[in-house]
Parts: sequence; structure tokens; C-alpha cells
Amino acid sequence: MRIPQLGVSPLLKALIQIRGPDATKFLNGLITLRLLPNIVKKKQHTISAKEDKHAKLDEVIDLNKNWGLMHEDIYDPEENILIRRDGINSMFLNSKGRIVNDCFLYSQPFHNHEGKFDDEMLEPNFLVEIDQGFVSKLQMLLRLHKLSSRIKITQRKDLHSYYYYNDSVEFDEWLDDLQFNHFNSFDPIDALQKTNSFIRQEVLFNSKYASNIVGFAIDNRIPNFGIKIITNKELVVDEKADDAKIPLNEVFSQSFLAKFPIECTSEEYVTKRRYINGLFEIADAPKGTSLLPFETNLDYVNGLSLEKGCYVGQELTIRTFNNGIIRKRIVPIQFFEINDTNMETMAKQEYPVLDREDPIVDLLKNINSSTISNIDVSALSHDQNSSDDPKPQPAAANNPFGSKPVAASGPSPFGSTSKPVRKRKTSKGKILSSVDNLGFMLMNTSDLQANTLYEMGIPSLQGGSEQGVKKVGIKAYQPDWWLEEEPE
Repeated sequence: MRIPQLGVSPLLKALIQIRGPDATKFLNGLITLRLLPNIVKKKQHTISAKEDKHAKLDEVIDLNKNWGLMHEDIYDPEENILIRRDGINSMFLNSKGRIVNDCFLYSQPFHNHEGKFDDEMLEPNFLVEIDQGFVSKLQMLLRLHKLSSRIKITQRKDLHSYYYYNDSVEFDEWLDDLQFNHFNSFDPIDALQKTNSFIRQEVLFNSKYASNIVGFAIDNRIPNFGIKIITNKELVVDEKADDAKIPLNEVFSQSFLAKFPIECTSEEYVTKRRYINGLFEIADAPKGTSLLPFETNLDYVNGLSLEKGCYVGQELTIRTFNNGIIRKRIVPIQFFEINDTNMETMAKQEYPVLDREDPIVDLLKNINSSTISNIDVSALSHDQNSSDDPKPQPAAANNPFGSKPVAASGPSPFGSTSKPVRKRKTSKGKILSSVDNLGFMLMNTSDLQANTLYEMGIPSLQGGSEQGVKKVGIKAYQPDWWLEEEPE
């Protein structure tokens, strides 16, 4: 099975609007991104040149207005902070630094071409896009922290989320040009002017439907991975759509359609494309799974600010980063049947390959996510000597008191005996999810560097299994979009 090279799909997402004079401060205290223009001095009496260029952010950003969003990359050597109106991904954490949910945050409205959103521009206004399964949990968190904040929290069931991707080199280059020409801004006024120009010039959208485009984001979790669109009307394939809907082909501009085709696809392909590329989302894991931001590679996917000040869960997150050691990360994996041919193939394979017809799929589909996450994972090797096996004991010594001989390493010289101690086996990873023959696994990065082939035993009634357990091979991959980390 191959993923289509391009496609546009509706997403089953929920959108929560947070609007009001205190919306910026309120969200800044809850998410991992920076929304306040504070400058953190590295020394009390000095400020570096890189910090100096951001020193006037608090002068150009009026927190009582609809100013946009800050875009920054913690690994950018220039430490640029851009002010843009397109969305960006982030996370909500609990007080212990554990993830509540991931999200995309949008400045609403995305643009104000021809004054179509004058009312929306009067005060800070944001949209939080999350998986539908996290709505109740997030709303509870928001209301818990609202207190006396002058904000209004509303679930926007009238809005629709869409995702477009195109895996061609031409589209990747087009997105680079798009960001440089239309989203490379350092103050709110310039950001709004460039966004309005983006709509007016019909770079992507048909300006006829400008009033229906309320949110837009370039998915840079992986560079130029796709684009996200939020509309106030449903997009449909039917060219004779009624007034409550918009024909899919019409919402895009003719100049864009001349370069890139539009084909309707399903969210299933969007999800499987993430699995192939190693892009994990919190909803992929079993319900109730406890994860830390760095385990989900939040630092790699541009969802974190290190100098924004206090927010819920900040202490553990920043301390982990400053320690410089992130021991565990989630990696993409591929399941396979263990045989000589597959072992040789998987040892050489550099990227996950989706194969819906792989016999392993039938075996995995009967295992629910909560069960598979509790199965131990061990290194797969032709060398079966395991350090977990009990070590040979030294020769027994004569007991001077006439009782049975005791081992030289025994704990007592008075003839007491004990059974060999077997070390507790430690799983090499935690399987978090599977889709067809692909999945995600949380594992130590040191184990990934040492070995990429693993195995697990799952309950099976198939012939050839030992004691009702079927051994399944696992190939772990390090995505090529990860940054190279210095060895510990």
C-alpha cells in the first residue's frame, strides 16, 4: 500500500476559542510557547547582541490587541523571534510537567483583508485545535486556571479543519518561498500587512472566499510537512455546493492550482504519513499514557520556548533541557515476522515501509493498544547469550561445621543456602501504538544507537508459537529530521 503523493483531507479535530483582554497572558501561563514579549537577561547588568534585537518586543506588541503569534526555534543560532499570524504547534502540561495534550494554536482571524474581520480584531483572540478525545480534559484545565481572567472560552463547533500535503520537491521549495516572502515579519503591523497581501495576491486561496478562511498554519513540526486550514464553511468535492458549503477546488486560487493539483483523500492517509515520517501525536498513545514533552520530541518540532518564564509544568521541562541529557524519545518502528530473509532486509532498511498486506498486520490488529504497550521488548540478536540469565556459581567450599558445602560467594559461612538471584528483565522499549505494520515506541536513545532490531512476544494461537506466544520483530528508526545530538 502506498500513500498518495499529495492530498487534502478533513481532520476530526475540535477547536476551542479563547478570546478577551487577558487571553494572551492566560494562554502564556499554560502552553509551552512564548506569547509575552519578555526578555530574559542572561546576566543582570548586561544583555547580549542577540537578546538586544528583541529588547523592544514589548514596545511593538500591545497585549490588549489582536497582535498575532511568536514563532521561534530553540535551535536557531540567530535566536530569531518572528511575529506572524499563521498558527504553530504547542502543548499543555500539568503541574508535574506531564503532557495534557498537544495542539495547534492559531491567531484568529488569520487575516483582515478588506476589513472582513474587523470585529474579531478588536481584542486578543486565539483558536486552540486539539484531538476530539481531549476536549473535556482541556476545558476542565482552562476553567480551573481561568479564575478572574477576562476571557471567554467557547468550543467552536461551526469551524472545520483541513490538511493539505504534497511530497514533491517543487512544493517544498514553494513553501520555503512562501514563508520568506509572506511570513518573515518582526512586528504585528508588518505581519498583518503581509498576511493581507498573501490573501489579496491569491498566492494560495481564492480571495472570493477570504471571509471563510479563519485560520492557517504551515506544519513545520517536520520542515514544510504540509499546511493546515481552518474554515467557517465545509469544503466539499461537489462543484454544485449550496451556500453553506464551498467547492474544494474553488477555495484554492488558480495560480496555486496551476502549480499543484488538489486531490481529496482521507485522514487515514494523513495519519499513516505521520507514522512513516516518525511524527508522533499524543492521541496515538493509549488513553491515560503519561509522557514528558521531550519524550515526544517537542524540542525538535518547534513547540517549545526556553526563555518565556513561568508556565504550568515549566520547572521540570526546563531543568531537563538544562541538564543536557534526554534519555528517552519516541521513535517510529516497523513490525515484521522473524525469519532469515526479513532479518537481512530489515537490518539494511533505512526508512519505515508501510505494507498493509504484511502477514504481521493480521496478528497485530487483534491486540488493543493498552495490551501492546505492556509487552516487554528485548534486543533481537543471533547471539542468544543474555546478561539477564543467572551467572555460573563458583565451586562449593567445605563447611568446617560439618553441614553441606556452601558456595564460596554465599552470604553466610554457617551452611545456609540460597537460590541463584535472577536479575529482573528490563524492557528495551514501550510500544505506544500500531497502524498496519508501523508504530511508535518510547525507548532509550542509547539503545537506539546500539541496536535497531528488537522483538516482543504477543499472545497467539497460530501454529509454531511457543507456549501461546508469537515472537514479532521490531525495527526502530531515527528520523532523518532529528537534530544530531552530542554523545553523552
